[in-house]
Amino acid sequence: MKIESTPLLFFRWLFIESTAHVARTWLFYIDFGLRIFSVPLLVRTFFSPWHRYWYGHPKTFDIAALFQSIFGNLMSRGIGMVLRTFFIALGLIFELFIIIIGFVFLTAWILMPFASFYLFYLGMKLFFY
Repeated sequence: MKIESTPLLFFRWLFIESTAHVARTWLFYIDFGLRIFSVPLLVRTFFSPWHRYWYGHPKTFDIAALFQSIFGNLMSRGIGMVLRTFFIALGLIFELFIIIIGFVFLTAWILMPFASFYLFYLGMKLFFY
């Protein structure tokens, strides 16, 4: 039977288990951001028409109908590209915020025990001097 002291168990939990849990949670939020904004799907379908609106080409030779279908398809693809660009940028900005906030939180999580000991030391120093 392996006997470990309570402080060692606490520090193992604090610096290994809970830090890994915080890092996994951070990665889940990053994955959530990619999925909620559908960034990979929007990149794959970047040149697709918006909402799959497309105009079929005429069966007979009609120059006006041909230009109408070409122009309509180009407009549909252009609208799709503009809106997908907006949503991809919005998703990447959200991801950037998640990465920054997660990094700050993980760093604070690791440094918080040291900061509490240091602040306790400063308080005792201020109290007794």
